[in-house]
Amino acid sequence: MTRDELAEFDDSVIETVAAEHDIAPAALTDLVRTHQSNVRDLPGVEDIVYEWRNYFHQDPLVGRTEAAYYLALPAHVWDEFAEDMGLSSAERAALLAVHERQARHADGAGVELDRLETDTALVLVRP
Repeated sequence: MTRDELAEFDDSVIETVAAEHDIAPAALTDLVRTHQSNVRDLPGVEDIVYEWRNYFHQDPLVGRTEAAYYLALPAHVWDEFAEDMGLSSAERAALLAVHERQARHADGAGVELDRLETDTALVLVRP
């Protein structure tokens, strides 16, 4: 990946979510970084956002900037990521909360916030 995996994640968001979920900010930062890398390295997938936009009934792209995609995905997508990463339920909750909070505070992304009421946010830094 050419861009920093954390480029669109505010330190204050990570620190606040870490405190709320009783996890060290450095540990949560590592989870965010690992997740970003894992999404980009999915085997057999060249452009996951393109794949998801064609696969799901409702287009999951709810906002974007030059630096990131903001998506609203069904919960089962996160279930697969959490399982692949071997996350505890607490780590999973913290990672999802970071994505949710960051998507809701994304300046200039035009995120359709109402979609985050029914689906789960995922912020994906663009390569």
